[in-house]
Amino acid sequence: MTPYLKTILTGSIALFTATFATAEPINTAQQILTHPASVKEIMQRVADFQEREFGGVIETDWKVGTYYSGLYAAYQATGDETFREKALAWCEAADWKLSEQHFFADDICAAQTFLDVYLDEKQPHQIADTIAALEPYFGKETIAREELAHVVWKGEPRPFTGRNVWWWCDSLYMAPPVLTRMYSATGDQRYLDLLHEMYWDTVDFLFSEEDGLFYRDESYFGKKTPSGKPVFWSRGNGWVYGGLIRTLDHLPADDPRRQDYIDLFVKMTRVLVDIQQDDGMWRPGLIDPDWKPMKESSGTSFFTYGLLAGINRGYLNKKAYLPVALKGWEGLVSCINTDGRLGYAQLVGGAPEHVRPSDSIDYTHGAFLLAASELYKMDLTNSDFAELEDPYEIKLLARDGVWTWFNDERVLYDGAGLYIGSIDSQGTSRIDYYSTILVQSPFAYRPYPLSSWQSKDDHNNPAILQLASGNLLTAYAKHHLEPVWYTRHGTKKGPDNWRTVNWSEEKAIEAPAKTTYNNLVQLTAENGRVFNFMRCVGWNPTLLISEDEGQTWSEPIELVRSGNDRTRPYVKYANNGTDRIDLIFTDAHPRKDHENNVYHIYYQNEAFHKSDGTFIRSLEEVKTKPLLPSDGTRIYAGTEAGRGWVWDLEYDKLGQPVAAFINSVDHEVGNDLRYRLAHWDNVSKTWTQQQIAFAGTHLYDREEHYAGGIAIDPQNTDVIYLSADVDPATGQANSTGRYQMFRGTLQNGSWTFEQLTNDAQVDNIRPIVPRDHDFDKIAIWVQGRYTTYEDYETSIVGILEKAEN
Repeated sequence: MTPYLKTILTGSIALFTATFATAEPINTAQQILTHPASVKEIMQRVADFQEREFGGVIETDWKVGTYYSGLYAAYQATGDETFREKALAWCEAADWKLSEQHFFADDICAAQTFLDVYLDEKQPHQIADTIAALEPYFGKETIAREELAHVVWKGEPRPFTGRNVWWWCDSLYMAPPVLTRMYSATGDQRYLDLLHEMYWDTVDFLFSEEDGLFYRDESYFGKKTPSGKPVFWSRGNGWVYGGLIRTLDHLPADDPRRQDYIDLFVKMTRVLVDIQQDDGMWRPGLIDPDWKPMKESSGTSFFTYGLLAGINRGYLNKKAYLPVALKGWEGLVSCINTDGRLGYAQLVGGAPEHVRPSDSIDYTHGAFLLAASELYKMDLTNSDFAELEDPYEIKLLARDGVWTWFNDERVLYDGAGLYIGSIDSQGTSRIDYYSTILVQSPFAYRPYPLSSWQSKDDHNNPAILQLASGNLLTAYAKHHLEPVWYTRHGTKKGPDNWRTVNWSEEKAIEAPAKTTYNNLVQLTAENGRVFNFMRCVGWNPTLLISEDEGQTWSEPIELVRSGNDRTRPYVKYANNGTDRIDLIFTDAHPRKDHENNVYHIYYQNEAFHKSDGTFIRSLEEVKTKPLLPSDGTRIYAGTEAGRGWVWDLEYDKLGQPVAAFINSVDHEVGNDLRYRLAHWDNVSKTWTQQQIAFAGTHLYDREEHYAGGIAIDPQNTDVIYLSADVDPATGQANSTGRYQMFRGTLQNGSWTFEQLTNDAQVDNIRPIVPRDHDFDKIAIWVQGRYTTYEDYETSIVGILEKAEN
C-alpha cells in the first residue's frame, strides 16, 4: 500500500466524506486522494475486486464491455501492463466476437475495447467480427422489434432511425463510440454519416431542451415523481454523458458536427453540476433527490468521468469545474471498501431505484476506472491546487441571506465590524454582525433576527443607519403586502472586539398605502434629521422625516411621480452625511417603458435642485406638488442604447456624484445588458456617461432587466465590482453560464477586469461596497442559487483585504 493511502484506507475509505463549500479552498483529503499514486492504488483495488468477481466466466455483454473499456483506459493512462493483460485476455477469450443481436446497441458495446486494442496493435482479426456486425446497418430501411431487445415501442417494423433503433438513452454510450472508433480504424466515412443521422434523431426524441437532460425512453414522457417532477434517471444520463466523451475522442477535429456534440456535453454539464449533492454524489432521480435519497455510484462515476475528461480535453474550464469533479471523486472513493468494491451502485434496471451500500456491479467499476484514468492523467500537484484558489479569500459573512439593491444601506461598516442586512430563506428580515477585528471572540459573528413575521421575498431586507449617537436604526417592510413598515433601534454594547447589540422592540408604523424599500439617511447639518425614502404613495418614491432619530415620523410625502400608479420610478440614493442627498431615478420599471431614461436631482438646504444647482422646489412645496422626472437633469436617454435602470450612486474625490446603471441593448428581451458609468463635471456643468462593461443576460425570465449587479467603491470611484455571466470586456459568454464577480479598475482611461470567482455551481450577484471603509479591497455580495425573488438559497460572502503595512 502506498504511503498516500495508509492514512485513508482504515476499514473504509468513507473517512473522507466531508464536503466543502464552493468558495472554500481544496481540502487536504482531496489532495491526498488525487495524488497519482493514490489514484493508481485505488484503480488496482477496484480492478482486482472485479476480476475476482468474474471468477473466470467470459461474457461479452454491455456490462462486461463497459468494465473492460474502463480497464483498458486505465492501461492507457498509467502504462501498467497488468491492466492491459487482463483486458487483452478477455478479448482473446471472447475470440474478439460480439453478441448476436447486432442491431441492439447493448450487444455491440464490447467492440469499444476490441477497437481500443486494435488501434494500438493494428491486428485485423481484432475487429473483423465488428466490421461484419456493422455492415448490415448500411442501407437498412426498417427495423423490427424482434431484431432488438426489451424494446418499449410496439407494432409493425419502423423506419431504421435513431429513435427506433437507439430507442433508450443508454444506447448513446453503447453504440456511438463504436462508430467513431470504426472510422479511426478504417477511414470509412459511412460510419460517421450513420452516427450523425442516428445520434441526432435520438437526441431530438429523448432530450428535454427545457431540463437539459435525457428521458430514459419514450415511456417516461410525462412520467412524474411523487412530488410532481419529471423523472430523469441518473445512470441513464450518465451513459449519455460518458458516451459523449468516448464518441468525441475519435470524431475528427474537422467534422462539421463535432461542435454540436461538444455543445450538448456542455449543456448537460451545466445542469448536472447544479444538482450534485453536498456529498459529491448524484441521486437516482436527478432532479428530485429526495424521492430516492440514497447516494448512487454508477451515475456519479459517469458524471465524474465526464467532468474530468471534459477538463482534460479543453471542453470545460479547469478552474471552474475541477472542484466539482473532485467532490464527485471524493464521494466515490468514500463508497469503496478495503477490498476494492465500489458500493451504492444501482443494479441492472431501467429506472431510478433505491440502492444499498453493498450493491456493486461490473459496469459501475468500469465507469469508475474511466474517471480514475482521467484523474491520473491530470497528475495534479500542489501548484495545480494553488491555481484553483480565488485571487482573494472569499469569506462567509452571513450563512443565510439575500437582498435587493433598492434598500440601503444594506451593509454598514463601523471600523470594527460589518452589519449586514438581508432576508433569509425563511423570510425573516435580519442583521448579521461580522467582526473584522482578528481576535478570538464568541461575539465575532452574531445573528440578529429583526422581523416578527416571515415573508420570503428579497425586497424585504432591512436598511441600516448608524445614527449620530453611534447607535443603529433599521427599517424594513413586506414587499407591497400591507400598509405598514417596521423599525428597530439597536444599542451597541461592549468594546469593539466584544461587540453585541441590544435591539428595541419592533415598532409597526402604519402607512396610507402598501410599502416596500427603505433607504435611511441622517444629515447632521439639519439637526440630525433622519430621512426614510421608500415606495408607498401611488407606488411612487415617498419620503418620511424624523426629527428624533426615528422615534416618530412625519406624514408620508410623495416625492417623485411618473404616470399612473403602476408606472413608478426607481431610485438610488447617496448622501454626504452632512447636508446633501443625491438621487438618480428612472421614468419607470424598464419593462413598462421602452425608453426609461435616467435622471439626477439633489436635496440640499431643504430644497431640491437640478445637477447644476438650479432650484426646482422646496421640500415644503413638494408636499403638494411631487417632483416629475422632467424636473431632473437627464443623465442618459433610453433612445441612445436601450432602456436604463439605476444601480449605484456614490461621490468622487471632489464630492461630485458618480452613477452606475444598466442599459438593455435588446430592449424588452434583456439578453444583452450593459453597465454604464456617469460622472458629473461641476466645471462644465455636464454629465458624461459611457458603457464600461458588458453585463450579459438577465437573471431570470419575467424580470428581463435584472442584471447581476454593479457597485462603485465609495473610497475610490475608479474601482467597481460587477457581476456578469459574460466577459465584461468582450461580452463573450463564460464557460459556466454562472454569474461571476469581477473587480474593475480604471487606468489610463480604460477599464480592466479581474475575475474574483470561478464557480460552476453557484451564482455571485448584487455586490455592494460599504461606505467609509478602510480596506484596500472590499466587496460583499450574494452567493448561491437565486431562481426568483421569492425562490433562493443564498448566503452573503465577500472579500475583505487590508493593505499590507
